[in-house]
Amino acid sequence: MRTQVGSDPGPQYNLARSWARYGSNAGSPSVGAIVVWRHHVGKIVGHENGQWIVQSGNDGHAVRTRPRSLAGAIAFRNAYAQF
Repeated sequence: MRTQVGSDPGPQYNLARSWARYGSNAGSPSVGAIVVWRHHVGKIVGHENGQWIVQSGNDGHAVRTRPRSLAGAIAFRNAYAQF
C-alpha cells in the first residue's frame, strides 16, 4: 500500500492496522478509499454487482484486484497524502 498513495508514508505503515490513522476518516466505503482490516489493507477501486472491488498486495502472495467482503473492516480512510 505504501507505493499506492503517491508519497511513501514510511515504514511505520508496514503494519496493516497503522493505515487506520492515515489521511482522514472516509466514514464509509467508497471508490478511492483505503479499507483497513486488522491484518490486511487495500484500496477500493470499484463497485460492481453489489460488491466492492479491492486492490491489495500480499493477497494470495500476489498483488490482486478482486471483489472482497468488507466485513471486519476497522477503518475506511481517504487515500490522499497527509504530508
